[in-house]
Amino acid sequence: MRNLISILFIFCCSIASAEQFTVFEKDGYFGIKDQTGNVTVPAVYERLGWSDGSTSVINGVIGFRKDNLWGLITVRNKSLTGQKFYTIHPVVDNYFKASIKGKFSNHLFHGILDEKGRTIVSFNYFSIAPLGSNWLVSDFDGKYQNFGVVSNQNELLIPTKYKSISEHHSLCQARLAGGKIDLYNIRGDIIELGLDSLRYDQGWIAYRDGYAGFISNDGNEVYDFDFKTIKVTQGKPTPVRFSEWTIFEKDSVLMKWECDSITVGKSGLLMAYLNGAHHLLLKNATLLNNHELVLKDFVDDHLIVQNSKTRKWSVLNENGEKLLSGYDSLYFASGHYAALNKKGWWLLSREGKELNRFPFETIQKGKGNQFITKRNDHWGIFDSDGDETTYKYDNLILFKNGYLVNYLNMWGALNEDGSWIVRSEFNEIIPIGDFLIGRRGRGYTFFYNGQRVYKATSEPVREVGSHLLIKSMDGYGVLNPHGEVWVYPEYDTIKLVGDHFVLIDEGALTLKSPTGVELIHEEEGYKQLKDYSEGYFVIEKDGRWGFVDDQGRLRISNRYDAAGPFIEGMAPIMLRGKWGFIDKNETIRVQPYYDAVMPFAAGASIVSQGGQYGLLDKQGKEVLELIWKSVYRLNTGNYIVQDMDNRFGLVNEDGSFILRAAYDYLEDFGDRVLVSKNGAWGVLSYSGQQIFKINHEGVKVVGDYTMIKN
Repeated sequence: MRNLISILFIFCCSIASAEQFTVFEKDGYFGIKDQTGNVTVPAVYERLGWSDGSTSVINGVIGFRKDNLWGLITVRNKSLTGQKFYTIHPVVDNYFKASIKGKFSNHLFHGILDEKGRTIVSFNYFSIAPLGSNWLVSDFDGKYQNFGVVSNQNELLIPTKYKSISEHHSLCQARLAGGKIDLYNIRGDIIELGLDSLRYDQGWIAYRDGYAGFISNDGNEVYDFDFKTIKVTQGKPTPVRFSEWTIFEKDSVLMKWECDSITVGKSGLLMAYLNGAHHLLLKNATLLNNHELVLKDFVDDHLIVQNSKTRKWSVLNENGEKLLSGYDSLYFASGHYAALNKKGWWLLSREGKELNRFPFETIQKGKGNQFITKRNDHWGIFDSDGDETTYKYDNLILFKNGYLVNYLNMWGALNEDGSWIVRSEFNEIIPIGDFLIGRRGRGYTFFYNGQRVYKATSEPVREVGSHLLIKSMDGYGVLNPHGEVWVYPEYDTIKLVGDHFVLIDEGALTLKSPTGVELIHEEEGYKQLKDYSEGYFVIEKDGRWGFVDDQGRLRISNRYDAAGPFIEGMAPIMLRGKWGFIDKNETIRVQPYYDAVMPFAAGASIVSQGGQYGLLDKQGKEVLELIWKSVYRLNTGNYIVQDMDNRFGLVNEDGSFILRAAYDYLEDFGDRVLVSKNGAWGVLSYSGQQIFKINHEGVKVVGDYTMIKN
């Protein structure tokens, strides 16, 4: 009874307004009396208040529950809605959030009612919450929640496709799953699309594909996306431009571009970096004059571009004319274009002709002119002639000799004609080289050219040359390329040196040729074999090193403390802690005198003594005096030398100077040299002439391109 009095007191306080009302209980049901004791709402309701447990009256309106469903009434018992909601509670400004169940599911769908019980936002949404003067709503596609914005007039202002939406300074930031941000005003008008980031400072500093722009509080674009950054000083935005680079092809100006830096990508195209983003560059008037078009790929005379604002993909010819346009994604594969629109993926010829009659859910590169495609949540193979397999596979993965497929929850393999190489009867298929290994439970079956060749209870280890390393309870073995057991699995370790196999069992070494001939027997007592070169292996016995040939015959006895491989007919050897060189007749060509030596290259070896470096020729003559802090051999055949003052120079293989050691940085490109001195950069010829004067802020050289920062 005391608890009931407390509850009634809370109800009385919470619904007090100009006129006092009291919730009363009769026979387990609730009603309302006014301050004179008159019943204004009869005691016929299971509950009065809200489904979230609160009890406040909103402008004379309160929720009721009857038959386990909720509705709205006034404190004068005027019904505003029937009992049809599973939840209902107030949100803001005399609005109420309510939910109903779907017709074909038990999911709740939410909407908004006003104080008169009218539907303001229809009951179509997985969630709903206030967002400024509008409503943040979401759908659920079974996997992800997608957000949008609806007005008080039930108008969808921002489509429900975003990972999150927030409102700041009268603008809505809508973030896509990939991280891009679309910017809307509160009326749902698009301000900007495809932004990478936003920062507020008396307006919006926005970045898109590396370029910065500025948007005012009312959504107007003050500065287009063409700058490195925007600085705001005393409330005034000021754009800051990128550094300008001049790009030379050989010695002629190709183009100029504003960016942080420029290099050449793997495709061979120039690549500009802007605030962490990268853009492919091409001397094309359309691209040079329109920064909204971002070059993504270049195929012959076709340009694959993406509009940074709309995020749509197109294919242009070299004159800038659109061959394909309006796609959400697009890439080039095997002479065709794979393009995505709202219907799905399409395979297009270079002329833009659609090759598939019905859209795919995805397209991936397959074998030859084939493509791995998905339709109705199943996988199949489609070729550029329009032929396709039945879409019945649960998964389909490209491998060297065909396709790994999951069919009825078991794995197998198909060739490119669609015929079974390995039937789908395994928990897993492992491709290694030309082998396919099927795992079922704890057993492994090995296939070669579709034939079962071996079974084991241990999984394969790795490919060793054209052979396969296998493992058993007793150790490691080898299958040959025909799937035959070539080395029985009983060794502690097996490795490939050159094209020969080194087998170790309890410390004893055996050497086998590529054809399986045993060249060195374990009884011979060798412990290590390494560094095959010029027909010789370096081999160790009893802690001393010598050389055997590729037939396993001892050519140079094990008499050295250490040894390295023969290069240009010379092998480094160590005696009493010092290094020299011998030839294949074991004639000492360079006496063991040096602390360290490098293999010969083009007749010269880098050597060191007492922490100083120089060059030797094959006669042991010091062609470059041992006075240098470091010496590095380059792919050009020249050497960079560094003196004790950390200045760099360039010498050739004869030890003659191309450039004296006078530079802070030096890079050799075979016909020209990039140098830096006192913070300035330039390019010199081998004769020391300044191709580009040493007075630039930055210079890069890649292939035929020289890029100068102005």
